[in-house]
Amino acid sequence: MAWNLILTNFKSTCLSAISTSLVIAVIDCSTLQAAQVKSMPEGFGLLAHWSFDADYSSSVNNDLYQGKPVGGSSVQITQNRQVVKVGKGALRLSSDSVPGNKTFVAIRNPLFGYHNAEVFTVVAWYRYEDLSGDGSDDRNFVWESTPGYSLAFGLRQEGGQRDAEWWFQTASHSSVSDATGPRIEPQKWYHVAMVWNQAKGRCKFYQNGMLRDDVAIPEGEELEEMTGFHIGNHRGGDGSRDWDGYIDDVAVYDLELTPKQIQALAQGSHGGHRIHAGNVLQRVPQPTAQKVVERAPDFKPPLPLWNGLQSQAPLVGHVSDHSAIIWARVPVSGTYELQVHMPGDGVTAQRVLAVARESEDWCLRWEVFGLKASSDYLYRIRRGSEILWEGDDYSFETAPKPDQPAQVTLAFGSCASSESSSIWIRMKDEGADGVVLLGDTPYIDVTDLDRVRDAYRRFSSIPPLAETLRSIPFWSTWDDHDFGRNDSDGTLPGKENSRRGFMNYRPNPTFGHDDQGIYTKFRYGPIEVFLLDTRWFSRTEKSWADSNKPTLLGDRQWEWLKAGLLASDATFKILACGMIWDDKKNTESDDWGTYMHERQALQSWLGENRVEGVVLIGGDIHVSRLLKYDTVEQVGYPIYQFITSPMHGSVIPSLNVSHPALIQSAEEPHVFLKLNVDTTVTPATLQAVWMNRDGKVIFDANIDRDELSHSN
Repeated sequence: MAWNLILTNFKSTCLSAISTSLVIAVIDCSTLQAAQVKSMPEGFGLLAHWSFDADYSSSVNNDLYQGKPVGGSSVQITQNRQVVKVGKGALRLSSDSVPGNKTFVAIRNPLFGYHNAEVFTVVAWYRYEDLSGDGSDDRNFVWESTPGYSLAFGLRQEGGQRDAEWWFQTASHSSVSDATGPRIEPQKWYHVAMVWNQAKGRCKFYQNGMLRDDVAIPEGEELEEMTGFHIGNHRGGDGSRDWDGYIDDVAVYDLELTPKQIQALAQGSHGGHRIHAGNVLQRVPQPTAQKVVERAPDFKPPLPLWNGLQSQAPLVGHVSDHSAIIWARVPVSGTYELQVHMPGDGVTAQRVLAVARESEDWCLRWEVFGLKASSDYLYRIRRGSEILWEGDDYSFETAPKPDQPAQVTLAFGSCASSESSSIWIRMKDEGADGVVLLGDTPYIDVTDLDRVRDAYRRFSSIPPLAETLRSIPFWSTWDDHDFGRNDSDGTLPGKENSRRGFMNYRPNPTFGHDDQGIYTKFRYGPIEVFLLDTRWFSRTEKSWADSNKPTLLGDRQWEWLKAGLLASDATFKILACGMIWDDKKNTESDDWGTYMHERQALQSWLGENRVEGVVLIGGDIHVSRLLKYDTVEQVGYPIYQFITSPMHGSVIPSLNVSHPALIQSAEEPHVFLKLNVDTTVTPATLQAVWMNRDGKVIFDANIDRDELSHSN
């Protein structure tokens, strides 16, 4: 028995939460407070059971856990008694060498409800037929959770044979797994059971009823979040990890099955009775080890609160020297009023109305104008005569006037999970005037609109994030994991759903043009930030820089960027996006190194038009880096790049590659970039500070405006 605790280096890992709590949510529409929840006792019993005898639905809670077959004729239920293992039928999946021809059953909803799962068991029968035509990947999945690797089981090719592999991933991005076997042969049925028991601090793996691994869960670790479940496919769904064979009698329990029960499932009988996943708790009772709670026949656990009826408290979006955007989500349609006033002056408050509609996921956006620069404001939100949100922390400060000397601080970050983190409070404590999110904030990895919105709801509900951003403005762009999935580009089907969810939950001043893209810009005193969209247009047309190569920015975004830079008189102009502005030196193509023809054209244009004070910022790679490029001949001054990543706990040291322009780098978790600009001194200064959530300075850089000038 071999197991490994490893820090995963998968950029595609996404972070979400699962729970064993089965709850009934009740909402008080008059107060619009978070729903009141009553928890069922632990050990409720059988949560979901896909027998695959006639359909794809769970035999319990099928409204919640109804499977959706994906792959057309490649996904079917067979009733051939020669191959069926349990009952009347079995799920038959067929792999396909054509990328994107997905073959699996998708369960969209979370399996365990609300918080982090404390205890559960997942079981199934599986049999593979032919995995040779499934593409080039060496893994094939019986199941995997979405959006991350919190729960996965399948086969791994090793030395020309297939070995069983199981995997649990924790919220900190650590993984407990075993890829050493046992060996699995084709055309033979095998029974598998996976157990997670956080209360006992153990996770277990059974093969054919026998305990193979019994591993300690790292102290203090919780399982990563889960928003859905795939049977027969890797969550990425690119066709390379399809299952070619049969799967039968899949079930999930919100308790730990005992060794006796698991053995009975593998043997298919106990005490003269036929045993399957749907009756094992009744036929093989274990009263001393389990407390199975009686369930009403019509009881169905609801979706988590963030999937429906929960308010997300107000957040401050785009703020200028004369305007502000306030955002909130409420669970009830209707008209809501924002009142904005200076402290001590509630009488002359400005009033703006917004309407919550189901079509926009009940998201509200108020924009108020006519404000004074560099001034403090309080806001409250009302529904009719009732005040829903009000207090000293429901506040914001407007930006300085663009032409006035000022000291400002902006915090930049990328790659943030949906788990609670003190990094948000650190930004506030460091005096950030605003927060800029550069993508993978959060990890979504799908384009299904409901699931996109689910992820944003969860993210905006993070307590320290909500506490910080209810009084500090924020702006956002996206990267691959909140655009669609890992290494995705503009050809991605369903990207319009990603855009719609982004627009619902991100209070930016603008979102691209003509229903295309989400690029935007904002001015905050002496800084103008251009938030680029490096996903929507990529590979969708010929490049404006080289007609023989694909575009990254797209023609309309390039024209917008040129016009904005020419019109800008900001001391410092920040070009920020989710990608890095180099080559990652790996197999992925989502970096400016793939589109270097456009970066070079941009730099030449800056030089030709004598645009000064430009700095590049990127994220994505789970490593922080400082680079200085020798572009004096081309641009007229050196170009700096600041890479800030990740805000969560997973680093990828392999992406900290050498580069002639590299000055500093760090493989540090929980990092953000603090950008301090001071135009009250001559020359104006820009200080970049890479800082972790504990306030530790990782490294920094100090630049004055003269260095970024043609006159230098």
